[in-house]
Amino acid sequence: MTREEMMAAGLVPEETKHNGHRRAHFHDYNRPGVYMITMVTEGRQRLFGQIVGHTRGAKGTEEYPHLLCSVLGERILQEEIAKISKFYKMVEVMKVALMPDHIHLLLNVRGKLPEGKHLGTVIRGFKTGCTRAWWQLQDEQEGQPSGEAQPSGKTLGTVGEETVPEVSPLGSSKGSSGGSKGWRPVLFEAGYHDRIIIRDGMLENICRYMDENPFRARLREERPNLMQRRLHLWIHDREYAAFGNLFLLKNPDRIQVFFHRKNKQGVPTHLTLEYAQDKERLLKRAEEGAVLVTPGISKGEKGVVDAALDDHLPLILLQKEPISEYWKPSQERFYACAAGRLLILAPWQMEGDSDYARFHSLNDLARDICNATDTRLLNLS
Repeated sequence: MTREEMMAAGLVPEETKHNGHRRAHFHDYNRPGVYMITMVTEGRQRLFGQIVGHTRGAKGTEEYPHLLCSVLGERILQEEIAKISKFYKMVEVMKVALMPDHIHLLLNVRGKLPEGKHLGTVIRGFKTGCTRAWWQLQDEQEGQPSGEAQPSGKTLGTVGEETVPEVSPLGSSKGSSGGSKGWRPVLFEAGYHDRIIIRDGMLENICRYMDENPFRARLREERPNLMQRRLHLWIHDREYAAFGNLFLLKNPDRIQVFFHRKNKQGVPTHLTLEYAQDKERLLKRAEEGAVLVTPGISKGEKGVVDAALDDHLPLILLQKEPISEYWKPSQERFYACAAGRLLILAPWQMEGDSDYARFHSLNDLARDICNATDTRLLNLS
C-alpha cells in the first residue's frame, strides 16, 4: 500500500523518523520507559474544544481555565485513549492533557513491546484511530437533517464562537479506498514530539506542566502585552525573535551581567568574594528599577539570573535557541513573562563556530542591547 493509499484509508504512515530534536538516538523505544508524547492537529486546527474560565477563577471550580470538549474531543477521551492499553497491555496511559489543537499523553511502557513494535507503532495506531473517529463524526454530521441539533448540544465543526475551517478532500485517484469522498485528510500533522522521563522530580514537573496547560493558554490571552511573541525585531543592526514583555527594552536603565568562568588566578568566579559583592550590587540595582541583561551562560551569570527570577526582578535574557511560532519558555520563565518581569531574545544569526565564541558573541549582544536607543518591531511571521 502506498503512502497516499494509507492516508486515504485513515492510516497514519510510519512514525519512527523525526527531526533530530524529536528523537533520542541513544534510546531503545521498544523497551520500558515513561514518555510524554505531544501530537498536534494538522494546520493547528482547534478541533478538540475551547478553553473556558479565567485565571482569577478558583482552582477546582468551573471558573478555573479548562477545556470544554467538542464532540471529537470527548470521543478521543472516552474511546480512543482506552484503545492504547487494550491493544498494548504493557502500556499504561498515566495522564492525558487535551488542548484545542494538540494532545499530551504520559505513557508508562511497563514491559518490552511485542517483536517488531516500538513506541512509534503505538502512536501511529492511536493517531489512526482518532483520524477515523473524526471522519465518522463528519459523516454523521453530514447525514443529519438541516437544522437538527448536534448531540449534547455541541457541534463538531465549531469551537465556541470560532468556526473551525472546513477541511476539503485532498483530491482523488484510482485505487483510492476513500470511496466517493476521494482523499480525506488525516487529523494530526506528521510525527510527534517525545520526552523521556529519566530524572528524579521530572515526572512531577511534567504532570504539573500538563495540568497547567489550560491556565497558561488563558494567561497568554488575558495578558497579550506582557506575553508578546515577535519573530522579527531589530535592535541597532541585529535581528532577533522575542517572547515576553517588550516594554523592558524601553527602560533606560539597562545593566549588563557578565562574568568570566574563572578569574585571573584561575579560581571559578562564582566562588570568589568579588563575585558575591558584584552579584549583590547588581540585584540591588534591579530592586531600584534597572533591567538586568545577560545570556546567563557562565555560573556567575546563572547565579544572578536565578536570584533575579526568585526575587521577581526585571530581566532580559538572550539565548542561542531559536524562538519559533510555537516555542515556549520553561515554566518558571513563562510565569515571569506573564508577570511582566522577563523578556527573552534569540538572535537570528549567531557569530562564532564554538561554544566559547558564541558565549562571547551573546555577551557582546547583551552589551549592545544595554546601549541601544532604537528598536524596530516588524509584523512578519
